[in-house]
Amino acid sequence: MSLVDIETISRAELEQDPFGHAVIPRSFVTDDIAEQLRGEFSAVGFEESRRTEVTRSDKQYRMFNRSLVTAGAVDEDQVSALPTNWQQLVEDVVSTPYREALSALTGVGLDQCLVEARMTRYARGCWIEPHTDRPDKAVTHLFYFNDGWDADWSGDLRLLRSADMDDCAKRVAPTTGTSVVLVRSDSSWHGVPPVADTCPVDRLALLVHFVRP
Repeated sequence: MSLVDIETISRAELEQDPFGHAVIPRSFVTDDIAEQLRGEFSAVGFEESRRTEVTRSDKQYRMFNRSLVTAGAVDEDQVSALPTNWQQLVEDVVSTPYREALSALTGVGLDQCLVEARMTRYARGCWIEPHTDRPDKAVTHLFYFNDGWDADWSGDLRLLRSADMDDCAKRVAPTTGTSVVLVRSDSSWHGVPPVADTCPVDRLALLVHFVRP
């Protein structure tokens, strides 16, 4: 049985302000499953990913990643080391029903896309600057796993009207069970401001991308 609530995702409301997106408050089949996934979120196996040059042609960021699926291929070594629920979650996000649910929600044909998935941890000071994703990333789905999130901790997802982090149309806290679907366009600006030094926990997420080959 899928841990992801396929029906809820397919029937969610796609909003267009400031660009095509959906915030889904309940993304798993039960709250208990969501809590189990949160409690089993891995604390090991992450590698720092950083780009902070002043002169660059791409976005700046700092985070810690653990890759689970690359170019449609599941990393069996990484996934087999995860708890059973997380193994099932990976199976869910590469499944045909999940792909069809996202396609129904977004109106984007995903049949030819390759899935990429990774767990991320944003420690204090981690961030990603405003960006629109690469043109080959058709749809992104972000699942969050924090047990509450204080606004003073910063580090929330910002859906933006421009490349300015302060030009914010919507803020989404990374709380357990909440997920966000983003439809890539030239105006799909989003970012995450730096997690505050006062934040006592890492910001936890699973990122799923559907990438055109």
